[in-house]
Amino acid sequence: MNVKIYGLLIFSLILFVGISSVSAHGADLTEDTMIIANDSNGIIAKSIVDDLGLEEIKVYKYVSDGDVEHQLEHALSNPNKRILAISYQDTVNEFLNKHPDLKNRIIISDDDNNSIADNAKKLVAIDVNSNDSGDFTTPLIVGLIIGVLIGLTAGVFLMKYKN
Repeated sequence: MNVKIYGLLIFSLILFVGISSVSAHGADLTEDTMIIANDSNGIIAKSIVDDLGLEEIKVYKYVSDGDVEHQLEHALSNPNKRILAISYQDTVNEFLNKHPDLKNRIIISDDDNNSIADNAKKLVAIDVNSNDSGDFTTPLIVGLIIGVLIGLTAGVFLMKYKN
């Protein structure tokens, strides 16, 4: 009977360690460097970006706050995502208040020509490769917890069958 319990415990541990988190958010089909626009200012933004020769910036028109927030959520998991918002500024401000760590990659701009041009240049100048990814605290703690759990399980098995 105890062998079944320990087998179930090991199987549960392997299952727990082996399952990674699954995001049901969906795939991001937009470019990493983008402008959030609406019907009234999307064409203007596209012409400004084309005039500046900034081919890496794509302009996307959105029709609702929910769609914009969904797009902003992709920036949480994609460290290369840079966004210039010329529409839906209230939604973007609310999102940035919840996620202040994204303020260096999401720019809010007025929808006049000079602001769009200046902020588009700033958007391209953001260096996404210089993010601070040298923090090993979380992987260290997770590794220690997993190691302790596996070690305790193996120790219980060895002690049980040694006697």
